[in-house]
Amino acid sequence: MTKTVGLRTEILITLSILLGAALLFGGLVMLRFTETSLLEERVIHLDSLSRFIAQSLDDVENGQLADKNIKTLSSLPDSINCQGWWHYDQNLGLVGSWFSPKSNNLTPLSIARRQQVKLTGELHRVVNFPTMLNLFNKVPAQVQFIVPIKRNNRFSGLLELSYSLNDIHLKLVKSQKIVIVYIFLYGFVLVLAGYYLLQRNIIKPARSLLQATEDVSHGNLETRLPIAGPTEIAQLSVAYNRMVDALQQSQRETKKQIEILETTNHELQQTRNELIRSEKMASVGQLAAGLAHEVGNPLAALIGYLELLKQRIKSSDEKDIVERSIVETNRIDFLVRELLDFSRPSETITLESIDVVSVLNSCIQLLKNQGAMPNIEIHNELPDSIPVIRIDRNKLQQVFINLLLNAVQSCEQGGKITLSAGDDTGSVWVGISDTGAGIAEADLSKIFDPFFTTKSPGEGTGLGLAICQRIVEEAGGKIEVESYLGEGSRFRVVFPCG
Repeated sequence: MTKTVGLRTEILITLSILLGAALLFGGLVMLRFTETSLLEERVIHLDSLSRFIAQSLDDVENGQLADKNIKTLSSLPDSINCQGWWHYDQNLGLVGSWFSPKSNNLTPLSIARRQQVKLTGELHRVVNFPTMLNLFNKVPAQVQFIVPIKRNNRFSGLLELSYSLNDIHLKLVKSQKIVIVYIFLYGFVLVLAGYYLLQRNIIKPARSLLQATEDVSHGNLETRLPIAGPTEIAQLSVAYNRMVDALQQSQRETKKQIEILETTNHELQQTRNELIRSEKMASVGQLAAGLAHEVGNPLAALIGYLELLKQRIKSSDEKDIVERSIVETNRIDFLVRELLDFSRPSETITLESIDVVSVLNSCIQLLKNQGAMPNIEIHNELPDSIPVIRIDRNKLQQVFINLLLNAVQSCEQGGKITLSAGDDTGSVWVGISDTGAGIAEADLSKIFDPFFTTKSPGEGTGLGLAICQRIVEEAGGKIEVESYLGEGSRFRVVFPCG
C-alpha cells in the first residue's frame, strides 16, 4: 500500500531525531568548554596571587627565611589549597619548604626549569589536569608555579608553589557522570526509534532493490519489486519494473542483432581473407613473371655454360668448384619454378579418381628410399580402404610430400610421425601428426602466408604450405592444423568425395 507521506517528510523526521542527538552531543562539548573556562580562570587567579606573594617576600639573609616570609607562606595552605612551597635563594639553594600531609608524592619541578626562570626572569607554570575524556587515570589535578623574586630589577631568589585543583576536578566528574547517563538513555531511545524508521522506510526497500539488481546482474530479468512504501520508494519500484521490462525487450533485440552481426562478420572475415590472399597471389604472380622473364633465360644459359665448363675441366679441384656452382644455380632455378608454380595453376592438371591412402603410402616409401626420413618412426594407422577423391595425382603427391618433409624437419633429433585417415559424410580426411618442436600459437595464423617460415635462413622459402593450401582449396578441400609448442603438430587435410 502506497503511503501519502513522501520520503522527504520521512527524512525530515529522521533528521529531527538525529539533530536532538547532535544537540545532546553539543551539551557534552559545552561541558568541555566549561571545564576549560573554569581551569583557565583558576590558573589566572593563582598566577596573579603567586606573583603577589613573591613580591611581598623579603630577601633571604644568611641563608635563613625572614620572619615576615615565614608568616606569609605559612598562611597559604588554608586560603588557596596550597599543597606545598619551596623557597630558593639567588644561587638556587633551598632555604625553606613545606608540604601538605594530604599531598602524595609531591615533588618540586626540575632544576632545568628553575635555571630557565632565573635566566629569563619570567614566571613558569606547569598545569596537570585530567580532561573529561581521560578522567580515570592517575594524573594529579594540580598547577605548579616558579616565580622569580626581584629587588630593584635584580634577581634575588625563586619561589615555587604547588596548588591543588581537585575541587574543579570533582565537580566535573560529577557533572560528567550525569551527562553520560543521560546520553546513554537518550541515545538508546534514539537508536531504537531511528533504526525502526530506517528499517521500515529505507533499509527494507533498499535490500529488496539490491537483491533485484543482483538478479539482473546475473541475467535474471524476471524479478519484480512490490509497489509499496513512501511515494518516492513506490515510484522507484515502478521505474525499476519498467527498466527490467525494457531490458528484456532490448535483450531480445540485441540477441537478434548479435546473430546478424556474427553472420556478417564471418562473411566479412572470409571476404577479407580472400582479398588479402588474392593481393598476395597477385604480388607473387607479378614477382614470378618478372623473375621468369628477367632471370629465367639468363639462368638457363648460365646452367648450360657451367655444364659445358664441367665437361672441359680436367682438374678435380676446379671441377668441384663448378659442380658447387651448378648446385647453387639449380637452387635459384628451383625457387623461380616454385614462384611460378605458386602464382598460377598448372595448365596440365589431369583430374582422376584417387585413393589417398595408396598415394600417401607411396610418398612415404619414396622419401624412405631417398633417405629423407632418418631416425623417424612411422606409426601407420591408415585404413585398408577409403572413398576416392577427384584430384590431380601429382598435385596430391606434392601436398603429402610437403607435409611429410615439414614433419621430418620438425623432429630434428628423431621422433614419431603418425598417419591416419577416415571419411565423414561426403568427405575424406588424412591426418599427419608429429612429435616435433611444434608451432608457437602466435605463428599458427601465419603459416599459410607466402614467404612465412620458421626455418633457418636458406632452409626454406616459405612457399610449401602456401602451395599445399592452394592445391587443396582448388580441389574443394581445406587444411586444418593443431599445434602446441614443444609437443608437436597435427595437419588434417579434408577433401570432398569424388
